[in-house]
Amino acid sequence: MRLLKNTMILAAVVAMAASCHEPLRGEDNPQKENIGYLAFSDGLDVDVVVDHKHNNGGVETFDEGATPIVDINTFDCFIYDAEGNLVENGTFKYADRPTESNPLNLKAGNYTLKMLSGTMTDGSGNAVDAAWESPIYGLTKPFTINIKQTTNLSDLVCTLQNIQATIEYSADLRAALSDDTVATLTVGNGSLDYSMTETRAGFFTAPEAKNTIDILIVGTYTAEGKAPATFEFTSSIEDVVAGQYRDIELYIKYSDDGNINISVSVDGWVIDDVVTFDLAAVIKEDVMVDDSDKPTVTLVGGDIDQTLLITADDFDSNNNCTKSVVVDVATKSAIKSLIVNVASDNYDMIASLATYHLTETFDLCAMDGTAATMLNLMGVPCNDKVLGQPTVQFDLTSLMSKLKEYAGTHSFKATVTDEQGGITEKTLTIKMDGQQADPNIIWVGHNINNRYTVTPDLTVDIMIKASKGIKSLIVQIKSDVLTPDQLGTVLLCDVLNLVEPEKSYSTVDPTFDASNIKYVLSGNKEDSDPSNDDGLGFPTGDDVKDKAEVNFSITSFLSLLSMTGSGDHDFVMTVTDNDGNTITKTLMIKTVK
Repeated sequence: MRLLKNTMILAAVVAMAASCHEPLRGEDNPQKENIGYLAFSDGLDVDVVVDHKHNNGGVETFDEGATPIVDINTFDCFIYDAEGNLVENGTFKYADRPTESNPLNLKAGNYTLKMLSGTMTDGSGNAVDAAWESPIYGLTKPFTINIKQTTNLSDLVCTLQNIQATIEYSADLRAALSDDTVATLTVGNGSLDYSMTETRAGFFTAPEAKNTIDILIVGTYTAEGKAPATFEFTSSIEDVVAGQYRDIELYIKYSDDGNINISVSVDGWVIDDVVTFDLAAVIKEDVMVDDSDKPTVTLVGGDIDQTLLITADDFDSNNNCTKSVVVDVATKSAIKSLIVNVASDNYDMIASLATYHLTETFDLCAMDGTAATMLNLMGVPCNDKVLGQPTVQFDLTSLMSKLKEYAGTHSFKATVTDEQGGITEKTLTIKMDGQQADPNIIWVGHNINNRYTVTPDLTVDIMIKASKGIKSLIVQIKSDVLTPDQLGTVLLCDVLNLVEPEKSYSTVDPTFDASNIKYVLSGNKEDSDPSNDDGLGFPTGDDVKDKAEVNFSITSFLSLLSMTGSGDHDFVMTVTDNDGNTITKTLMIKTVK
């Protein structure tokens, strides 16, 4: 029997070595379940709506609906993570944007989309901080990626990103200035020289949130009855921001003693230029929709369309939430279905749903026995307390103490259908303020605090996250079947050090030699057979040390593990980061032969 079990363990080692190239180890692994998807809504035409301002003899006119020469498809798009880093595959032209049929995979979290129509350049194509007739359109839009959910970006509006400025002269000043008079406008490092005949608009980069336009005028002034005299005039305009148009008028200010001064009058406003990406925003026909008979979903005492922030201050000494979270659902007939979709940027929160026998999408009108019991214990109405009812109130306040364990943004989209066919969708979004565990150990798609019985569809994909970098990763195997003695027969031990594998050891055999265990775990021995080069597929050494994230899978091992016999198998994982923070979690598996 001992020989049979050892043979099975050895078979498991060989099988895992053969699967060492599973994509779950890579960053681009499509099977990783901690990701969500980004898409720009399909089927949207692109239209441009721009109002240009002109001056016709002092009369301001606008060309409404004029279409500038702007090719939306050439806009540059950039995706940045919460730390301001450009994400992988996060740079593309709008023409190549991710769509619902071909979305961009992103890890769950908060991101920012930035779009720009281009950069200002000189005649040689070099980037400059000021240029004639060079409006730059763009936007900055934050968004959240939730696990296994698609975030659709729509209603995107690009506005002017630089500063527009023109110069005009009063009639009496223009008559007194020489033709070679030049007005120079400067914003930051960008400057332009406006001649007396210049009619173009200048555009300037806005390097700061609030900027200053410096004005320098040099030329010759001829006063009535006097000889021409050269002059230099300076002034400035404060608090100018991107997207503003400054129409600067220069005029003569006469004093009582007959002397003159050049003064500045500024007509400033936010330019009404928008680039609209949503076809619905430019449809002219008004469509009246009667919503009076549809179901309603409201947050009592609040606005359900606004994110509800809950902080540590909202809990008393007994960990009870003092902020009311109550949702009312009402119909004019009766509720036929109430589908809830749960999403979050905290993977642990999604994984915790399994503890309550819930999935990410469920119908409160049709819950099975176990899930229904769990919901009833939590005080959440379901089944006949919802189905056929005209109104239902959901008091979620007591659940906030459970949600408090998961810092991040969590959304609960309710789709209510009544007996008359009316449908309403509303999303309750709760931001639970706090810090997510760091470092952290995640069993992807499962609650690591539960023990799972091996079944054909069970997956065991482990994600280690440590923003400060991993200093140490220890895995201790405690198994009814895989004893330290049996592991030793295949050159393994029960305490594995994945950062310094040569320091791995056996708790029962002090003579265990760990000098070659690295090659059993991850291969890479120079003189080894290339077909066995990756060992068991576990990352070790530099593939773990100082990394912010490490992924590995033992899914292919499960079927062979089951063949060794019935029992419980615990893999105690301890991670320490470079700041000394430590977390220990236990992966618990049960095999039944």
